[in-house]
Amino acid sequence: MQPPTSPYAVNATTGPYQNPWALFTYCITIVLDIFVGLPTNVWVLWLIVRGSEGVLASEIFTLNLAVLQLAYCLQIPVGLLSHTGYRVSFEKPMLFSFGLIEVGRPLFQCCTCVERYLAVLHPLTFLRYRPLRYRVGCSALVWMIIFGGSSAFVFLQNSILNYAFVVFMIILLSVMTFCCLAVLRALRSPGLGEGEGQGPHLAKKRAFRIITVSLVFTMANYLPMIVVFSLGNHFSEAALSIAMDACIALSMLGSFVQPLHFLARAGKLQCIVGH
Repeated sequence: MQPPTSPYAVNATTGPYQNPWALFTYCITIVLDIFVGLPTNVWVLWLIVRGSEGVLASEIFTLNLAVLQLAYCLQIPVGLLSHTGYRVSFEKPMLFSFGLIEVGRPLFQCCTCVERYLAVLHPLTFLRYRPLRYRVGCSALVWMIIFGGSSAFVFLQNSILNYAFVVFMIILLSVMTFCCLAVLRALRSPGLGEGEGQGPHLAKKRAFRIITVSLVFTMANYLPMIVVFSLGNHFSEAALSIAMDACIALSMLGSFVQPLHFLARAGKLQCIVGH
């Protein structure tokens, strides 16, 4: 028994959610994506685009990620149609859409992690490739990979896709974890001229907190999916269904957790976070 490749790869007569818990979780994540994901991603896009060229260059990967997640939120109404009598007609577009978010989000997050790693551990290399043209070129390459991976969700057999997806996610998660841990280790080391409780020390504490939150979110978002796709053959059908529902819910929540994290970093949610 192979785990399904997406929430849409289900039996057309039974539908994907056969228990009340799964249906409730699906409805909650849909509501959150529409009423929180859409406005927050639009807000992120607005803040980055209206900023200076330096802001655009430093947040180019966040900009691309917001565009990707905004497109994912906008297709949700079509996804709802896929669970009605129209589901057969929309199956391939929904698989492609699912591939976009499952391939694109970790890729752009990985780019951000590598960028932070270079900025902290290899500043000369970071400054050399800091101009916007290099990041635009990298973003274009990532989009090519995204569209190729999304096409694979549509055309490849489930068994081949499962193994390819697991390898892909393990590689990206390993790179992101290594970069985050390396940066966290560097931030914990004392720097020259750092006075306790002021200046660089406070900036490093804030950066440490931001990267720690990013690492925890990344692990929670992708590690369960890797485990489920890797060990799906060892689960019962009922356990596999519940595990896939949980993974899908975590993946969908990422559409608004990421922009909320950016807005908090930008100081736009002070009334919520309290500082």
